[in-house]
Amino acid sequence: MRYLLLAVCLCCFSKTFAQLKPSPEAFEKKWVKPETYDMAWYAIRDTTKIEIGKVSTRIVENKDQVVVITIVEMKGMKGTWVDSSSSDRKTLTPIRHASYNAQRDMVLNFGQIITGFYNDKKPGKNILIHDTTQTSYFDSNMYPVLIRWLPLKEGFTTKIAIYDYNPSAKIGVISATVSGVSSGIYSSKRSGSREVWVVDVNDEISNGKSQYFIDKTNRKLWKQTIEAKGRTMIMVAIEE
Repeated sequence: MRYLLLAVCLCCFSKTFAQLKPSPEAFEKKWVKPETYDMAWYAIRDTTKIEIGKVSTRIVENKDQVVVITIVEMKGMKGTWVDSSSSDRKTLTPIRHASYNAQRDMVLNFGQIITGFYNDKKPGKNILIHDTTQTSYFDSNMYPVLIRWLPLKEGFTTKIAIYDYNPSAKIGVISATVSGVSSGIYSSKRSGSREVWVVDVNDEISNGKSQYFIDKTNRKLWKQTIEAKGRTMIMVAIEE
């Protein structure tokens, strides 16, 4: 009897956290649209909120692809961090990821074989990339935007397969897990009280957890909290 209960529990768990991979059914296409939005980025120290930068996201859609461009500006640092990810419009299968900042440059060309380069500027080391995987996946730079496009509802959970390349951490297909979705209210200074989906996510990129506050009406990201490596950070939508 005990083994039967264990088997039932394992079966339920595997269904609840079914792995999400690129496909036409993986996301709700009605939420995918060209847009630009900015988030103010804060670090929390004790009870003090300190602004450390700004994150700008631009989404471009054409006939065949969806492109997500992320620009990070850090206070007190020269230059910007720019990432761009292109994916197939129908399935979000990744096509290319380019990333440039003061510490390193990286380009990933996705396919049956992942090719590209990783140029670590501090030691002046350039790595040529030639990698293969056994499963399909989303680009790691795409997945935070993908959260907004999921079929969110009370109790929704899923495990998202993502590819990330970081020689100092992990390389290959890892997971981001949506562990829970609930309803909440976000108070906007300009838009008033907004009904939101509160989405709890853990990922293997930072080994941390995030909470997204996503508008139920238009899927606008109002706020994101991040806890990783003993630090707490918050990103808040900048309203025009």
